[in-house]
Amino acid sequence: MPDPGEGLTEAEVVSWRVAVGDTVAINDVLCEVETAKSIVELPSPYAGTVTALVAAEGQTVPVGAPLVTIDDGSEPEKAAEELLVGHIPAAESGRRRRRRGSAGAAQTPAVVVESPPEPATHAERVAEPPRAERVAEPPRAERVAEPPRAERPVPPRMDATEGPAHVLAKPPARRLAAELGVDLATVTGTGRDGVVTRTDVKAAASRTVASPPAVPAAGAAAGVGGEFAVGQSVVSRLMLGGAPTGPGERRTPIQGVRKVTAKAVKESIDTKALVTSFLTCDVTATMDFVSRMRQDKAFKGLHISPLTVWCKAVTLAMRRTPVINASWDDATGEIVHHEQVNLGIAAATPRGLMVPVLRGAQEMTLVELATELTRLIAVAKEGALQPADYSGGTFSITNVGVFGLDAGTPVVNRQESAILVLGAISRRPWVVGEGEEERVVPRWVTTMSLGFDHRLIDGEQGSVFLRDVAQILSDPSSALLY
Repeated sequence: MPDPGEGLTEAEVVSWRVAVGDTVAINDVLCEVETAKSIVELPSPYAGTVTALVAAEGQTVPVGAPLVTIDDGSEPEKAAEELLVGHIPAAESGRRRRRRGSAGAAQTPAVVVESPPEPATHAERVAEPPRAERVAEPPRAERVAEPPRAERPVPPRMDATEGPAHVLAKPPARRLAAELGVDLATVTGTGRDGVVTRTDVKAAASRTVASPPAVPAAGAAAGVGGEFAVGQSVVSRLMLGGAPTGPGERRTPIQGVRKVTAKAVKESIDTKALVTSFLTCDVTATMDFVSRMRQDKAFKGLHISPLTVWCKAVTLAMRRTPVINASWDDATGEIVHHEQVNLGIAAATPRGLMVPVLRGAQEMTLVELATELTRLIAVAKEGALQPADYSGGTFSITNVGVFGLDAGTPVVNRQESAILVLGAISRRPWVVGEGEEERVVPRWVTTMSLGFDHRLIDGEQGSVFLRDVAQILSDPSSALLY
């Protein structure tokens, strides 16, 4: 099992794409493994024949532990070469060796050395391959038995069931269906290409609750202690997950994204001096700007939201307060200043909280930011993020406004020093103008909160950065000043 990165120490085998006896080339996909953050296809580092699948599907394998055995033919070839050493004296090294299986094949090495082989006919010399090829070539019986490369069966898709039903579903949806007792063949997929999603599974389970089947024999569908009826069992699993472990409770192992998230936030709270600042601002001009971008042909097909402008505002504000993009290195006792702004965008996905990263955001235009945001968020929601998509962040943004919240006190990523929280954007009464022109009008208003590590970011620096972001959002034209 290779190292998936990000400090992860294990991965679960989701599905094998090869079987014992299959011949694979370098970079052919061997299997799919699920880490705490993504599902990854593992390519083969060797070419050869699969002789053993050491790990079973569903098994968790530590990094560095055996996963699969591949015979690349190197050992038999080496042994064959060793057997040939000393069979012919150096003086006769240019002479042709008698072919295996010929009349002299049963003679002892001494006889072979002392009695030169009979000269071969011209036809034999032409038909016979070079010695190196003959040693490495498998026996004729194996060559005949091996099917042509084009006829080898194509490995099945990891998200498709076998047989005529052919249901497309990702592993998280399959696991949920198994937990809820939902037959995937009866579920209509709403994902891309008809893939069944976790939402589809939950909807199917809800329909089962609304229209429960005939009640089976007494106690047949009851949970532990008999307190769960058929419909109640499904509802409980939807709400709590896992299987009944005792009267009135259910337990699920702490693993996957939840395990990694818990460890990360605990380490951050234990090591950082966390402080949170809040600021409420008028973002009416930004909302108007977003509306114009949605009508612009340059943004056609892209998901445009205020988050796009926030990302740009953050990179601009960091020019005045670069320490926001720095990090604290406990191992060396140094502050690491990052030249590149790698924005982590927190996203709620079926697998839990994920933070895909926009690399080099300080160099991106608004179109480029919108393009990368659209791609990363889509991939994250499909549960298909790769390690390169969520590693190396230097600053994070999370949007709790999508859940209707005005603000929050965030926990900074353990490898970063600050995180910006975006609250809900809503119409509120706001005072505009000055003096006699002062009046109260409805405006688009939001509250932002900045969580930062006070060990290296002073209150003044955090406040200046948050004020600069608010200024750009209140008047996007002010971005020309940065």
